Amino acid sequence: MSDTRTQPGIRWAGIVWGALFALAAGAGILILAVPDPDAVAGWIRPILFGLRPEWFGAVVPLTIGALVIALGVSFVVRRERGRTAPAAAVEADAAQDA
Repeated sequence: MSDTRTQPGIRWAGIVWGALFALAAGAGILILAVPDPDAVAGWIRPILFGLRPEWFGAVVPLTIGALVIALGVSFVVRRERGRTAPAAAVEADAAQDA
């Protein structure tokens, strides 16, 4: 029996979430490290309080659409990966029997 080993798959969700948490932590450290907190508040306040309620009508559908696209891509990748895995296993078994 041959010893065939495959490399583990890359966990992209973990990479993306880790990057987002690292970005949030870096932003928090940056805000805390600034010597003048009023300067940070003066920079963030127009962004947060400048939002109008009409914008949420556009942001919510766009966010839902992005989630649907991301889920669709992940399902397609998983389905394609499931199709190729049995074929590779059959080829490995055929090579082993020969």
